[in-house]
Amino acid sequence: MDDYACVCARDGVRYMGKDCEELYDACVFVDCEGCTSELGTDQFHCPAEVDECASGPCVGVRSECIKEPDGFSCLCPDGFGGEDCDERITDCMDEPCLNNATCRRQLDGFRCECMPGFRGDRCEEDIDECVSQPCQNGAICKDGTNKYHCFCVPGYQGYNCEIDINECASRPCENNGTCINGKDRYICECLLGYTGTNCEVEVDECESDPCENGATCNDLMGLYTCDCVKGFSGLNCEINIDECESAPCQNGGTCHDLVDSFECECGDSGFMGDVCEEDIPECASDPCHHGATCVEGMNGYTCTCWPGFEGLNCEVDVDDCADSPCKNGGECFEKSDPTNWDTEWTFSYATAAGYVCQCQPGYTGENCSININECVSEPCQNGGTCEDLVNGYVCLCADGFTDVECEVDIDECESTPCLNGGVCEDLVADYLCHCRESTEGLPVWGGRKCAVELLGCLDHQCQNGATCMPRLDGEEHRHTCLCAPGFYDDYCSTPTTFSFSQPGYFLLEVPVDERKKRSAEKESPLQVCLRFRTTLPNRLLFFRGSTDHFFILELVEGALRAWAESREDGVSLQITSSGLVNDGSWHEVCVSIAVVERAEIVLEIKGPGCGKEGCRAEYNTDHAPFLQHHQLTQVYVGGVPEEHLSLTKSRQGFVGCMEDLLVDGRTILPQGADGPELELGCSKREWCQEEPHPCSYHGDCIDLWTTYKCSCHRPYYGQDCSQEFSSWTFGHESSASFSSFDLLAGHSENFSVSFFLRSLKPDGVLLQLQKAELGGSEEAEPYLTVYLQMGRVQVSAGGQSVRSSVFVCDGHKQELQVELQQGDVFFSHTGFRYYLGSVTPVTPWEGDMVYVGGLPDEGMVSEWGGQFKGCLQDVRLDNMHLDVGAWNNTVNDTAYIPSDAENVLHGCISDDTCKAEPCMNGGECSITWNDFTCSCPLNFTGKTCETRVWCVSDPCVNGGLCVDLLDGFECVSNATFDNSPLHYTAKGSLVAPVTNVTMDLRTRQENSVLLRAWRGAEFLLIGLLDGTVRAELHGENSQEPVAFSGTQRITDGRWHHLVVAMEHPEQEASPWVITVDGISDGSSAPEQAGALRFLSDVTSEVALAESYAGCLGVVRVGGVYLPFTDDVTPPQVLRFRRRRGERARLGCVGVPVCHPQPCQHGGTCEDLFHLFRCACPPGWEGLTCETNTDECAPGPCLHGNCRDKVGGFECECEPGYGGPTCAQDLDECKDSPCLNRATCMDGVNQYTCICRRGYSGKHCQWNHPPQTCENLECENSGVCRDALWGAECICTPGFTGHRCETEIDECLSSPCLNGGTCLDRLSFFQCVCAAGFSGPYCETNKEAQRDRMPWLVVAIPLACGCALLAVIGLIFMLMTARRKRQSEGAYSPSQQEVAGARLEMDSMLKVPPEERLI
Repeated sequence: MDDYACVCARDGVRYMGKDCEELYDACVFVDCEGCTSELGTDQFHCPAEVDECASGPCVGVRSECIKEPDGFSCLCPDGFGGEDCDERITDCMDEPCLNNATCRRQLDGFRCECMPGFRGDRCEEDIDECVSQPCQNGAICKDGTNKYHCFCVPGYQGYNCEIDINECASRPCENNGTCINGKDRYICECLLGYTGTNCEVEVDECESDPCENGATCNDLMGLYTCDCVKGFSGLNCEINIDECESAPCQNGGTCHDLVDSFECECGDSGFMGDVCEEDIPECASDPCHHGATCVEGMNGYTCTCWPGFEGLNCEVDVDDCADSPCKNGGECFEKSDPTNWDTEWTFSYATAAGYVCQCQPGYTGENCSININECVSEPCQNGGTCEDLVNGYVCLCADGFTDVECEVDIDECESTPCLNGGVCEDLVADYLCHCRESTEGLPVWGGRKCAVELLGCLDHQCQNGATCMPRLDGEEHRHTCLCAPGFYDDYCSTPTTFSFSQPGYFLLEVPVDERKKRSAEKESPLQVCLRFRTTLPNRLLFFRGSTDHFFILELVEGALRAWAESREDGVSLQITSSGLVNDGSWHEVCVSIAVVERAEIVLEIKGPGCGKEGCRAEYNTDHAPFLQHHQLTQVYVGGVPEEHLSLTKSRQGFVGCMEDLLVDGRTILPQGADGPELELGCSKREWCQEEPHPCSYHGDCIDLWTTYKCSCHRPYYGQDCSQEFSSWTFGHESSASFSSFDLLAGHSENFSVSFFLRSLKPDGVLLQLQKAELGGSEEAEPYLTVYLQMGRVQVSAGGQSVRSSVFVCDGHKQELQVELQQGDVFFSHTGFRYYLGSVTPVTPWEGDMVYVGGLPDEGMVSEWGGQFKGCLQDVRLDNMHLDVGAWNNTVNDTAYIPSDAENVLHGCISDDTCKAEPCMNGGECSITWNDFTCSCPLNFTGKTCETRVWCVSDPCVNGGLCVDLLDGFECVSNATFDNSPLHYTAKGSLVAPVTNVTMDLRTRQENSVLLRAWRGAEFLLIGLLDGTVRAELHGENSQEPVAFSGTQRITDGRWHHLVVAMEHPEQEASPWVITVDGISDGSSAPEQAGALRFLSDVTSEVALAESYAGCLGVVRVGGVYLPFTDDVTPPQVLRFRRRRGERARLGCVGVPVCHPQPCQHGGTCEDLFHLFRCACPPGWEGLTCETNTDECAPGPCLHGNCRDKVGGFECECEPGYGGPTCAQDLDECKDSPCLNRATCMDGVNQYTCICRRGYSGKHCQWNHPPQTCENLECENSGVCRDALWGAECICTPGFTGHRCETEIDECLSSPCLNGGTCLDRLSFFQCVCAAGFSGPYCETNKEAQRDRMPWLVVAIPLACGCALLAVIGLIFMLMTARRKRQSEGAYSPSQQEVAGARLEMDSMLKVPPEERLI
């Protein structure tokens, strides 16, 4: 089997041999002595031998003459025979044998070997096995292929129906019935009491329901019994027992017989009870109302009423409030009304007579006749005088105060006394101006009213960027210098900045003499403040104190750590900042230690990362203070002597800059400090910001203040990261390659393997570890292998394997790392770390062998996917390099030297992938890394330009979308049909049988023929029947057509995708199915049919849309497209050709149903293909939106009347309901009508108050029992008074509540405008206005008033002038009227008085004295 044979060509120069590598020698194949031949041909010559074939006796170009010892014979080609191959014969090439017979070729023709069941020269005759009539007992014989089937008549079985079936064999008769066997039947003779075909039914004597009056019938064998209900008897329970027979009713009662009981009718006997045995008590029905007492009488009763009630049954409640006894608007409540009292109280009708008055505010007394004196509480403040009013008072304020209770100090700022933008602050009978801060280029103002320009900063002496602040000292102008960081003194002329370029320190002595006189309460904390900048993470800033008592601030891992400790007291406090401060920026820090109350340390930081407010951390304990000033007089700045260095965690002196050093609030200047490493100022070179980049852009630059270092990114190394570890190419041009290394040191079981990989080969060994004694040998068993499988990294150890899910063989360089931690495997890629699973823990030992990129033994490497092909770079085991060129690099102290290497090339080199000229059809090959790309001509595509692209030449000249095929193209389009069919033929090009037909269609025609294909009696028909798909097909081996239908209606005017196909096309026969829009719609099951082979015949035809109106899209028969257009003839072999002269209307075009617009009232017409639909606006409906929708028809208003509107409705709700549909029960409890924290129960258009204990009344407004002033204490100067419903507190203004306990917050309503702040005062509020606003509510804009001043200057004089003219005109009119009346004489009432002229004049002018006299 594992061999091959080459069949050498016979045309042209001929060859022979296993690989056809030798020229053909005809003498090798003939038995001829002295044979000579012409190499490369079949010509040879035998001496003294006649060549009968030399004359070419065999006829035909493909016939071959064969020499034989006694002559020759002709080897004829297929289809020819005879001695000279000149006769045309039928042979096996013509497939003459039928019914799957085997054709055997003979010299003069053929011979057919028939399948069982067939005979004849061509096996054309099916042998009829039924001729011998094998079937017995009247059975029908059905002939088959080499067999027959007998269809037995009922009652017989067996292959030939020779066995008579015994129907009694299964014992069908039940209940001991006797079975009698017959022909195809049996009869059961039943015992008494049973019936049915199999005696399975017991005769039910109760079936006729003989028992009466609800009795229960019990079925027995041949009889029944009745169980009667109570009150009946008899065989069938037909007799009703008479319970009145014993005369049970007493005292003349009448007895009425019932079922199993009786009833006594007592009538007017005066008795009651079941048998009229009890005398009737008239008071038992409790006829008396309102707690009255019922007194029994003869055939009657009498009610004794409580005071306040009257009537026969005391049903009338006398109205005590009818005469309106409550004065001054008081509300009257009857005591007898239960709704006015709490249900938990014990209500007594003995005290229910009378009324209670609820007075209006300001009144009290039983009838609300007493006016309350609100001035009793002396509400007026600041010396104001109180005058009593009804339910109120008025305060007459002393000078300087105002408002209701004279509590408001008059706002002196209202007159805006502050000038030049100053903000006025109101004081008591005074004000204070806050002048505007200085702004560059604008004058600065001061003085009481900000009216004095401050000149103190003119020619000021502030230096070094200090800010000058002018001020007024009496009448003298002065200034203050605010220094920038790093400077000090009155003019900011002294620098405070110093630096350490190497570790060092200087010592300060802190004096304590001044603190000896201070008390412990006034003792200031121990504090050191400074500003610093550095880039180093672990440095000491200062050390204060001694070995036994110290206070430290240092940098630890870039964070600030403060530490205070007293070894004598055994107390230690530590605190660390959360952020890093070694970023080279300036940071300000203060550390404080409390010396009073308790032990506490506070760390405050300002600078980058801490925002405006800065960062603060503190730590305290309940321990008493343990450090004092006299213990910490020595301060070491920047470092510490060697004997104290062990107390620090950083263990290194400070390198960097400091400034603004303060110790216990005292500024320390560096100029007088003594320290050899101390330098004044701060000089810093920004190493990491220089160009070119100090780390060559291949690493992170770390600033070390006086120098820098580079943390290189792999695979770079060197001081400036400019050097790169070499890449090594493995498997170049498919060669076997590897490199091996001896481990010179052992590693732990927690180790890692990392490298850069570039590969396109998905399988191969990357790295393998083998034991020292077996390394490299065939017996070697690797204990760890890292390899590629399917483009993913896989790790194998101890027979266990895990694999990553990341594909890494994409041809790009990628950094990968595999970590093993006690058997757990982790995989790192592009910054992500994945857990892969667990393998057997392994440990690399000294002397073990490491193989990289492959193995020396080809047999060993196949297990791991073969040799690796690609590039590896910077391969590391932990931090040790496995580099082929390790002996040449400068970091070989961290590298293993290779022990062997084979076919490993320096650099990352690609194969010459274009050497084999892979690009076809004129494509140009370009090498990419271990791959190639082909630049193809315009009409070819694919990886190697192997695929012809036809559509680029735009062959669909008559319309349609061009779609490329593997061997040609199609012009796909839609078309509109109106009973205009198209006919097609495949011309025999369909090689495979047709197993499916697909088409896209759009129509509204219910019945039509979509597609019909035929050849003789064989056919395929697909159409629409009542809107659903109907399919019929008839194949060559089918006796009857297979017809089946779908269920989904697809004549809705939408596009649908239809598929009619074999369910299992790989089988000879299977059900055919209908699929519509991807959903199964019908099936021919259980009927089956085979593929349609007749469409491969040249005589077959296909007709499309024979009786169809609608649109068709892509139609395919057997996957081959039926074109609608005449375009360039496509090159593919498989295609249909349309009958000449037939054309289709391209595009899907329907009737323009939306023109003209059929939709009314603004409706939108939607074209649904031969149908339209109107999308009506709200409020309209109907086919064309012609009908106004009655939105009230469905009754949307649940509790109200509906009123229809266009596009909506409106509900008029019943009382108690609301909402758009009156579905919402309005919450009458929403306004909290119930008082005293009572529970409000909402009802429909009403509510009920459930009072808490101690309250009653409709609103739970009364105390019960009424509270008295003896046990009620009014707060905040409230006055208590006793009322009928209980004691109440009359509150002073500004307070409220039952006991006047709550101060009213007048600021709740936010009365202050324009950003003013509201201050709640007692009984009033005060607005503190923002700058530029004034008034009680800050409603006045001072700036706007100031802007309007120029207009007022013009308007006021103008208004005064107009007023003066009006006065002069009025005086003139008065004088004229007076003169006129004096001249007319006496006044006589006339029509003027009737017409109202007198009244008009009276309304305009003062009546002159002459008229008043009349």
